[in-house]
Amino acid sequence: MTPMTLDEVRALCDMATYRNAEQIAAGDQLLHLARSDTTLYAQVQGSKPYTVRIEFKDGAPSAKCTCPAARFSKFCKHAIAVLIVWAQSPERFAYGQQTLVETPPAAPKRGAKRAAKATAERADLQTQALEQTLRLAQELAERGATGVQEAFLKQLLDSAENLASLKTRRLQQRIRNLVRLIEASRENPLSEQDYTRAFLDLWVTARAIEEHFAERRPLPEEQLEEMLGRTWRDKDFAIRENLRLMELAYENIELATGFRLDISTLIDLDSGELLREMKIAPLHTGGREAQAFKPRHPAPFLATRVGVYPGYAPKRIKIYDAQPLSEPRDTLMAQALQHAHTEWQPLLERYLQQRLDPFAPREMPCLVRYHAIAWQDGQAWLADAQGQLVPLAVLTRPLCLRLIAEAEQWAQAEAELLSAIVAGVTPAIPKHFPHEEALLRHPWDALFGYLEGEDAVYFRPISGLHAHGVAPLLFQMQYREY
Repeated sequence: MTPMTLDEVRALCDMATYRNAEQIAAGDQLLHLARSDTTLYAQVQGSKPYTVRIEFKDGAPSAKCTCPAARFSKFCKHAIAVLIVWAQSPERFAYGQQTLVETPPAAPKRGAKRAAKATAERADLQTQALEQTLRLAQELAERGATGVQEAFLKQLLDSAENLASLKTRRLQQRIRNLVRLIEASRENPLSEQDYTRAFLDLWVTARAIEEHFAERRPLPEEQLEEMLGRTWRDKDFAIRENLRLMELAYENIELATGFRLDISTLIDLDSGELLREMKIAPLHTGGREAQAFKPRHPAPFLATRVGVYPGYAPKRIKIYDAQPLSEPRDTLMAQALQHAHTEWQPLLERYLQQRLDPFAPREMPCLVRYHAIAWQDGQAWLADAQGQLVPLAVLTRPLCLRLIAEAEQWAQAEAELLSAIVAGVTPAIPKHFPHEEALLRHPWDALFGYLEGEDAVYFRPISGLHAHGVAPLLFQMQYREY
């Protein structure tokens, strides 16, 4: 039996599988290497020991492995690792041994065997889903977006569903975003920059999770919830006491994944730190309590004991005990305004630094005291005291008027043709028009919102602060794909 060359081994699988196999072959995971005249045998130490058998017929290898991935591919990474060693060091295979004898493990404690089996099965499924995702991503890179068929997109979405069940939700989001871009390209030209960014986000996220599962790179604590759906318990919290808090915004967001987020963004009146209290509720399951919205905090309060979740800023908190503050509201508002930013440049630098982390949130909350709202080229801009401008993510007044005029023209044209049917039709007024009016009509002391954007950074206002409290600028439920 003549050893294969590395080029012949590489031709049996995709590059992602081959790279994983190289890692296995380079380590000490291959045990009990043996061969007969036509067959290779080995045991590979993965999340548990896997037995590999590779038979050669007319010079062509046929592999069998006890890992889950072998059910879906002809050559799993364990089989490829064995073939790599066969190509590089055939002398390591003892001749004549045709069976592997495994030492039976010590009898586990009652219940431990079931738990260990469940953990191993979950790890196997995670590894399998990641390998499939990386394989599909590589195929996508080779084909390009224009060469993608519907069946391939369905494979990607199926992969996303598998990842959802394994709680790797950030990777699921990346896949859905890429599929959405490709589907949209059927109607409109695809932005090469947007596609490249979405593809790289998918690849980097998949590789980071793969490395984590292979125990080559532990994930930072702030990434665990987003990347792996980590559920935190009270013992994981950092306890803080006596925080004087004020609610800057209250938002309700429905996700395409079937959950609703009720979020209060709070400011620590002493330090200026932004914090979040959040309720995550399933949309279609659970009892009345699960469907109820999280209460707002209409007045500033003292949180006597708070648990702080691990994660990116703004940190999520759990409020254990709270009581009203005795100071007058206008005094507390003045304290909140002291922490508002008056210049855009430091905020923009912080935002751009945050964007260098591919796993950090894609938006940055901030409280700003602006100098003026400027109008230029049909766009609203927020100016700071230094005259620096940042675009506002609202429909500008000229654009609103143009949309209303177009709606009226459409209704008039339809009425001329189908007057009996559309006599009662009212032109559609853009949803954002009342919110923009609220933003423009009142001289706010400060605005709370988010810096967002990929190529161009803009500010999306959520609420306005005045001497007597906080007023929302965004009233409706928000919808997001992730």
